[in-house]
Amino acid sequence: MSHPKPSVVGQTGPYRTVQLSKVIDPATESRRCVLNRQSVDVYGVVDYHTDVDIVTHLGTHVEAPYHHGELTKDVTALHTDYFMGRAVLLNLTTCEPLSLITRADLEAADRGRVQKGDVLILDSRFHSEPFVDNPDDQRPHLSRESAEWFLEKGVKAVGFGDGICIEKNVEHCVACHDIMLGNDILFLEVMKNIDQLESEIFFVSYLPLPIKGIDACPVNMVAIEGIPGFC
Repeated sequence: MSHPKPSVVGQTGPYRTVQLSKVIDPATESRRCVLNRQSVDVYGVVDYHTDVDIVTHLGTHVEAPYHHGELTKDVTALHTDYFMGRAVLLNLTTCEPLSLITRADLEAADRGRVQKGDVLILDSRFHSEPFVDNPDDQRPHLSRESAEWFLEKGVKAVGFGDGICIEKNVEHCVACHDIMLGNDILFLEVMKNIDQLESEIFFVSYLPLPIKGIDACPVNMVAIEGIPGFC
């Protein structure tokens, strides 16, 4: 069944909204996503339930500490405030191709705006589909130095789409997970439509399903631009 493609940009009262999550299509998704639609007789009326078999790291997803090593906090062990709040978009314009992201790169993009408890959204001018083998991939990579900067700033989550790499340098990938998840700084991976944002500071929400025992969860991530106190 085909449906019209919804716009990723909307308007809620005076506030502009941007859909930052990937639309997941089981027909094309490389990660596990299996739907089994079943009919159910409810007092003589046929309704439908769907069995959903997915990996927790599907599409745009939030990663809790339980994802890494011996850490034990799952998505239900963190207060709801961890999954919404003031977001700051950092366009890393000083990064070179395939470089490790440095403190200087982050400071140049920040310009003194990042506050304790913020959600950071990172982007660069180099783009490539994440977790796909692409010989032309030029994305800068998260580094130990960048993770230490996030910790010093006291942010609660760091998100990125196809302009930032996390998966192609094992040493720095592990260091980021150790430092960030070890200090309850969450990852927000596989974001979309960052280029549709008109503001660099905005309110963002990315609530996971409150299921005990899961290390990560797909989220419907939405930016709301123009809210007083979040702009």
